[in-house]
Amino acid sequence: MRTVEVLRQYGVSGEDVLISCVSFSSGALKFFCRETCEGENLLIRTSDAAAQIGRYRTEYVREASRTYSVLYVSISELTRSDAGRYRCGLTDSSSSSSASFQDFRLVVVDALLDGNNAPRLHSDAGGSLTVACSFEDSGWKRLFCRGECGKDEVLVQTDGVGADRGRYSIEYDRRRKSAVLLVTISQLTQSDSGWYRCKLDRAIRSDLHRDFYIIVTRARPVGPSSSTPAVTSQTFSSISAHVFTTTQRFNSSSGNFTHQRSFKINNDSAQFQDNKKKSSVYVPVVVGATLAALVVLISAALLVSCRRRSLRDAENEAGSNAVKSTYGNSIYENPIYQDLSYVTKEENHIYCTIEEDK
Repeated sequence: MRTVEVLRQYGVSGEDVLISCVSFSSGALKFFCRETCEGENLLIRTSDAAAQIGRYRTEYVREASRTYSVLYVSISELTRSDAGRYRCGLTDSSSSSSASFQDFRLVVVDALLDGNNAPRLHSDAGGSLTVACSFEDSGWKRLFCRGECGKDEVLVQTDGVGADRGRYSIEYDRRRKSAVLLVTISQLTQSDSGWYRCKLDRAIRSDLHRDFYIIVTRARPVGPSSSTPAVTSQTFSSISAHVFTTTQRFNSSSGNFTHQRSFKINNDSAQFQDNKKKSSVYVPVVVGATLAALVVLISAALLVSCRRRSLRDAENEAGSNAVKSTYGNSIYENPIYQDLSYVTKEENHIYCTIEEDK
């Protein structure tokens, strides 16, 4: 069994990473695993030249003109949780001790800089940000600065493997023909926004540096308030004040749970008032039930209002027609009484007087 030197491999969060595992012996099985290489940590074990399971893939290439072969392994859509120790290689099915494998440690960063550009990196306040600065040469002094590494701009510096100062840290990885300086800022705040530089200083020349810009935005709110739908005054412009109480009961074999909530609406605002401890699980149910009740009540009020107006209009029309029919057959413009006798007015005759209602 031959073990190849453990190396660090760097991958960018959200992107894919490809690692080559060099093998100096043959084997029928190709494997790719993580940490203990047991159970779910055995990512791929196959006799095929190429295989893929989920985000993991292997591809075997035999170099006919050389004494070794290469097993390429890749992980797509990297996340921070993918960081850790991995193993890849070839093995004979008859004995696992005949395996030829390579160990490597995967480091997941927010950006990998090689000097071709100066990117703008976005992060939320409260989190951390890690950048890997890759160089084709080494330096005796390693610096992490805010700005151009002037006298008062150096955050951390060391001539060793690593150092930290408050929220800032650097870690130096010396390769055979290159070097990587890993810089990290933790507990980010909006005031951390600005230009940064990682730098390798040498006696002969001191222009080995990588620049990047950080933009820190306010952290997104977490909790029930962020998932509560907004209620505008325009939706309920015709309502001055309503109070609705919804009681939710949850019964299970373990016990009973009762949650009571008041939903109060004024002209320009909507306020939620909890009589007990807020529960984010029931907020959408309460809001949905309350809004449904409002729609029903508004519809009923409109229906009743329209019905009353219709009845009032009908009564007014009927009264007007009655007055017209009373005076329509009269030949007098302003009648005081009408004689109902056949001949003359006598004391025994009956008289009828019609007066206009003023």
